[in-house]
Amino acid sequence: MFVLLAVSSLLLSSSFVSAAIQSIGVRGQLMCGNQPLANADVKLWLLHTFPRPDTNLQTVKTDAQGRFQVSGTDSSIFTLDPAVRFYHRCNNKGIFNIPNLCQRESTYKIPSSYIAKSGNVQKWYEMGTINVEAKQRGEQTHCVSNPIRAIGK
Repeated sequence: MFVLLAVSSLLLSSSFVSAAIQSIGVRGQLMCGNQPLANADVKLWLLHTFPRPDTNLQTVKTDAQGRFQVSGTDSSIFTLDPAVRFYHRCNNKGIFNIPNLCQRESTYKIPSSYIAKSGNVQKWYEMGTINVEAKQRGEQTHCVSNPIRAIGK
């Protein structure tokens, strides 16, 4: 009887918990050495724990000056765990200097203080200018031919 009452109480109380719209926005500029990194992919992701795959909120390309602005919204009862990922070929020399078909992928987590509890970005996370010429800690290689890395592309 006690277990049934506890389960009923839990189900009743959980019905009062509702998801809230949350939004996040990130902007900045990518450089490859002294040159702006044009046409690089910038993706805003929501990070999830296994087995749930990460969610891609928005994908944009950098402009001719390497600038980008990416934003997205999601509805969740939990605080979002956002990250921005850059996919590019800056300083990506393949074997024997033959251009590599894969892209370099760098991930930067966004502080939770930039998550707005509304459908509009309230405070943009300004990444500033990032030079992606040097390899970053935790950087990965992203190849379309790799089905595991291509999930959610």
